[in-house]
Amino acid sequence: MKLVAVLTLTIVTSALMVGAIPAHAAQPGEKPKVCRMEQQCRWENFKKICVYVKVCR
Repeated sequence: MKLVAVLTLTIVTSALMVGAIPAHAAQPGEKPKVCRMEQQCRWENFKKICVYVKVCR
């Protein structure tokens, strides 16, 4: 019987903790960040050197 009481108390406590965490939903006017990989090139000693950079906007 003690096991059932402890299990019930644990379930109720965890449910209350999860319910207390506020959800961070995006606002209707906000756009989510869009990330993509862009190639940036430069010339160095007559050689073209390109690197990929992650850009988020």
